Amino acid sequence: MTNKENIQAMASNIIKRFDTRDPFELCKSTGVEVFFADLGSLKGMYKYIKRNRFAVINESLDERTRRLVCAHELGHDLLHRDLAKNICLQEFVLYDMKSRPEYEANLFAAEILLPDDEVFSYAKEGYDIHQIAQVFCTDINLVALKVASMNAKGYELKNVVDVKSGFLR
Repeated sequence: MTNKENIQAMASNIIKRFDTRDPFELCKSTGVEVFFADLGSLKGMYKYIKRNRFAVINESLDERTRRLVCAHELGHDLLHRDLAKNICLQEFVLYDMKSRPEYEANLFAAEILLPDDEVFSYAKEGYDIHQIAQVFCTDINLVALKVASMNAKGYELKNVVDVKSGFLR
């Protein structure tokens, strides 16, 4: 099983186990304490200290971005807890794909927040990633990650990405 498949399975399992996709509820159910604070330009951070797990989210973010940051930090909790023992995982930019832990936390967030069946349904209706992002009130980059993840699972959503835009090249 690849790491991407492990992340997909982990997200699917936690959704089924707690019967929700709400990242705040998932954090509560799994024991991650979520706090809001004035973090300046920092969007959020995750830290593991003496068996205590914390996600801190910038209180100035809109609700949509708070949900995304919370899902991302939950991803760090489940995927990178050992790494967070030594450093505080901080997000200034959510879609930093140069870092493997950041990519993995973003993929986890996409799996939590965007159900396969709904994304597939919109794609079948001819929606592109811009339109799907609007429907879900989320960022286009999150939808792009989800589409790539779904294609890796065997879906064929090539038509969803607008090739004229140069996005994902």
